[in-house]
Amino acid sequence: MAIMAQWRDMRWEVSPSEVSALEDLAISFEQQADNNRSTEHQGPTNERGTQLVPLSFKTVLHSAAGVDVRARIAQWESQVTKTGPFYLNGRQLGPKYQLRKVSVSGVKLDNHGRMLLATLSFTFKEYDAATTSVPETTTSALAVTPTTDTKAELAKPNTAVAAAPTTGIKVGSYVYPTGTKYYTGQTIPNWVKQRTHKVSQISGAKTLLGYPDGICSWVYTSELSLA
Repeated sequence: MAIMAQWRDMRWEVSPSEVSALEDLAISFEQQADNNRSTEHQGPTNERGTQLVPLSFKTVLHSAAGVDVRARIAQWESQVTKTGPFYLNGRQLGPKYQLRKVSVSGVKLDNHGRMLLATLSFTFKEYDAATTSVPETTTSALAVTPTTDTKAELAKPNTAVAAAPTTGIKVGSYVYPTGTKYYTGQTIPNWVKQRTHKVSQISGAKTLLGYPDGICSWVYTSELSLA
């Protein structure tokens, strides 16, 4: 048995009983945009860093190669937002990675509707608990709600709520977050507020930004500004 790669309990392997090979692996390293910062009595300074490292690839599932295609897809669905080291040829590749997205395409069915073939495309991203706004969870982002403690905190008057214009914001709009906290209580990093994000869902006082390909986070609807 040859194990090409492994992430958590999931493997890409070639063996007499199963063929599940990894293909078209891509990884990139990108400089973060300059952040000009100035303080009182000091000149502006440039802060630079690197973006969280993305990792993507695909695999083709064949029922003829010993894979239960539909069951394997269900397995991967349950792994979205999970984190763990990624191993290639037995050696860890980069930092800890979070599975952000699994896309299924090229599905072929038999006369009974059973899946014979499917191509899975994976999108991973380096996980940094201090800056990544998508926590590790088995709950869909559309179903994320604040904890009891967070609800109590959110019940306090928020004097900044009325600061940003929200007229015209709708699903599909691109916006800037203007507040300091996500709806779920975490601090919004500066790099998030410096970029535009697509509105995925609006539910009264809260708005979901960047689902499923962006920051995937709830913010206050009133703390958004149209781009």
